[in-house]
Amino acid sequence: MPLTIHHLGRSQSERIVWLAEELGIEYNFVFHKRDPIFAPQSIKDLHPSGTAPVIEDDNSPFTKNKVVLAESGAIIDYIIAAYGEGRLSRTPKDGEEYIQFLEWYHWANASLQPALFRVLMTRRLTNDPDGVHVKMGNAKLECALSMIEARLGETGAYLVGNDVTAADIMAICTLTTMRGFCPIEFDEQKHKNILAYLKRVGDRPAYQKAMKICEGEDFVPILGAKAEQFAFPY
Repeated sequence: MPLTIHHLGRSQSERIVWLAEELGIEYNFVFHKRDPIFAPQSIKDLHPSGTAPVIEDDNSPFTKNKVVLAESGAIIDYIIAAYGEGRLSRTPKDGEEYIQFLEWYHWANASLQPALFRVLMTRRLTNDPDGVHVKMGNAKLECALSMIEARLGETGAYLVGNDVTAADIMAICTLTTMRGFCPIEFDEQKHKNILAYLKRVGDRPAYQKAMKICEGEDFVPILGAKAEQFAFPY
């Protein structure tokens, strides 16, 4: 197994393990414990970014040499191209689904995740719900959630269409695990499509297996309307 996935506990690197399980590919798994909150030296030694996820591919089919790669989107693109035979992606031949895939795949890290982290940062700076930055952060996040809610209402399934794609793999972590750092609650009526979506993903065997690999048998993914703050240390 030349491919190694490095996972930082309770982080967005769960995406890569889920991807590998959906694709049914073999890989080595290395768990890194936070030290005490951020990435430990073992992650920093792998890549200059010092963040997870990171993969190592000892004999890349593209370079014929070892590849070390960071960044979720780049890693997902690489694994799908190298070992996934294009599965979980979309191409121009897929017409409208290709356009939807492009937007939602990139939107997850470019818009959704920053919106959640803006709320996290403003909450830690002030408890004033009427503060201008608090209001702005909440508005940005609610806009993002309303976009997902509307899109899922159109498809009745996943972000791109009837089947899970890498766009979902990019987005789900922000809607689930990241809420353990910033406990955003979903409204059971206003966000009913999101909650149905999370249940749909949570029922997938590949997702269930990936989360057990990443966080252990006792970890319960945050798939419901309520979210509790992770207990420190993570």
